[in-house]
Amino acid sequence: MTPVQILELVIGVGFLCVLILLLRRFGAGEGRLPYFCKDFLLSRGETAFYHALRRALPSHLMICPKVRLGDILGCSAEGWKAGFGAKISQKHLDFVLADIDTTAVALAIELDDRTHQRADRQERDAFLDRALSTAGVPILRIPAAAAYDVAALKKQIAGLIKDTGDLEQEPRKM
Repeated sequence: MTPVQILELVIGVGFLCVLILLLRRFGAGEGRLPYFCKDFLLSRGETAFYHALRRALPSHLMICPKVRLGDILGCSAEGWKAGFGAKISQKHLDFVLADIDTTAVALAIELDDRTHQRADRQERDAFLDRALSTAGVPILRIPAAAAYDVAALKKQIAGLIKDTGDLEQEPRKM
């Protein structure tokens, strides 16, 4: 083999290798995706709070965990262009209470663990509070704990919720 033929062969093999890699990566599309199902929707701490929250709610409200902020707040087209839409599309609330019949948002709840002491989280929390306040959505911040006082939680919720019906209804039976 001449040096030119060897060079042509090396270039040809290299081209085929690149082509095969590109086809594997982008071509088929039917290959296995890198996703898996997580074991639980909520962390242990969120689950403990969720159970206390269930006991504190009247039957006409439902609990929606991990709601994207952009699902409960709207933004004008001009606001989206100015970057305000992106600020709400990538954040979520720990829990949202909504009317069980109409799905009207009644209250946002954030469970604040020790990460909320970090400067970046405090900045995020301040933005979240301002955005929800501007939209007229009350927010309840609960310090994360090992256990929760259901009666105290019920009072806090009742003090913040407006126009969602009679909060003195019997809590759900568990």
